[in-house]
Amino acid sequence: MSVILVPFDFTEVAHYAVDHAAHIAKDLEIPVVLLHIINKDTRELLNVYKVTNDLVNEKLQEKADELSAQYGIPFQYEAREGSIFTDIAEASEEHNAFLVVMGTHGRKGIQNFFGSYARRVITSSKIPFIVVQNKFYRPYKNIVTPLDDTLESRQKIKWAIYVSKLFDATIHLKVRSDKIDPIYPVKIRTILSKVEQLFKANDVKYVVDYKDDDESSKKFTEQVIEYAHNIDADLIFIMTDPDHVNMFNFMMKPDDEIVLFNDYQIPVMAINPREINFTYVGF
Repeated sequence: MSVILVPFDFTEVAHYAVDHAAHIAKDLEIPVVLLHIINKDTRELLNVYKVTNDLVNEKLQEKADELSAQYGIPFQYEAREGSIFTDIAEASEEHNAFLVVMGTHGRKGIQNFFGSYARRVITSSKIPFIVVQNKFYRPYKNIVTPLDDTLESRQKIKWAIYVSKLFDATIHLKVRSDKIDPIYPVKIRTILSKVEQLFKANDVKYVVDYKDDDESSKKFTEQVIEYAHNIDADLIFIMTDPDHVNMFNFMMKPDDEIVLFNDYQIPVMAINPREINFTYVGF
């Protein structure tokens, strides 16, 4: 049985992540697992305050029981000693996680959870991540997907289709323009045509935002975030490249942190390329 995994450290932002995870899990009829990782720094702090492992487990059990009653779905928990860079990925595979939902503390935070470390955590796992800030769950009905001429992999289109079906969502394609490269408009329109054909063949609801002569002086990443804000998007969907940890294939390097920590606090779904068991038309 699949689960949704939530890295959990009892902070307020972790509870926002729990809220997102619980609503998704309820729709999918699967449990949520709270994962509490005790690293070296945390262990030293627990020792100072003479907090035992038994007490940590007791508090996690209390929280799991409380959340089960609140959301009406099963909550489980696990506390383990290790590193966020390896143990989140390991735990997600051990629990057969369908998804990891992770709350952000900002660019710096407890256990060095985010900032430049976020990419390492996300790209260390084959499991999709949803990264949330200080916002409670709202159904993911409008999802922004950046698109440029780096769109080559069939997996990327497959995942966009999959995500739209999973959340019964409309995909909003924000397409990058390029006034310098004279060949780019031809390339991007060819790619866009193929994507639209696949979306139509799979009954995907979608909207395209693209202008050949876009006069915006903003970076593409900033345009994506502003577009997502303007349409009141519920989620931004991006794919990571595990061979280039600092790069999101849909995005222009090195702006991944800008997306994850966008000022509008729009949740971000980051997916590492991998095969999925999902039947669709077009390949």
